[in-house]
This record gives sequence, C-alpha cells and structure tokens, in this order.
Amino acid sequence: MSFNNSATIFVTNNTGGNANIAFSHQYSDDPVQVWPTGSTQPIAPGAAAGPLEVGWNTGFLRTGQDTWYCAVQVLDGPSAGSYATEGTLENPTKQCTLESSDNGSTLTFSVTTEIFVMTENSGSCSTSMSAASAIAAMAQKQPKNAQPQAA
Repeated sequence: MSFNNSATIFVTNNTGGNANIAFSHQYSDDPVQVWPTGSTQPIAPGAAAGPLEVGWNTGFLRTGQDTWYCAVQVLDGPSAGSYATEGTLENPTKQCTLESSDNGSTLTFSVTTEIFVMTENSGSCSTSMSAASAIAAMAQKQPKNAQPQAA
C-alpha cells in the first residue's frame, strides 16, 4: 500500500515489570501494521517496544481514520498479568487520527496496566487497558493482510 505520510512508533513500557508488548495500527481499510512480526525479548520497565513504521494519507478527499491496539503481558512486578485495549491485534479499534504534522516523526506512545496513551504531534489520545487472557492479549499470529515490520 502506498501512503503519502509515515511515522515511526515506539511504545514505552510503564507497567512496572518486564513485559511482552504487541501493538498494531490500521489506516482506514488498508492492511494492519503490526509489531512485532516475530518473537522478541521482554521489554524492561522504562524501555520501548518498536519500531513500527506506520503509514496514512492526508489531503484533499482523504477521509480515512487511524485505529490502534495494544496488549501487554507483564511477566513480573506488582501488576503481573495480561492486559489489552479493546479490539485485537488483527482488528485495532481505538481511533486516534494521525495528521500531516505527524509525518516523518518518531512518536513515543506509552502503556501501563491501566491506560494506553498515543502521544502524537497533532494531539494525544488514550484508552483503557483491561485484564485479558495471555493467549488473547499476546496472540502473535500475523494478520493475513499485515505489512511486515523489522523487529
């Protein structure tokens, strides 16, 4: 898929423990963009998962929306367990629209066991995290139409 805008996304682990993190982005009905695309090492507290290169379109007659999903499996610490936003890795549902001011940027989002914050140059959005089964939260299967991303 060809986009006229792109950004690099990282997600900082603010869960208080080492965590497996997965997150995804979808612009309109284009293919889902997923991180990670394979196995990864747990992300230490304060460290960031990523990068995920995301694309979207802006301009005349460009009315698509950006949706996001995040899941964490906290392996240790005071809040060990699995947490996820609404949606799934294959079907992100939290709308937070990227705009032209986000183009070419490296954006750092953050996740706790309670909230996923999408901090963009164009504004911030957030959504709650809920307890989830580890299998559902961290499903690493690649969506059928996902774009490969370097881990």
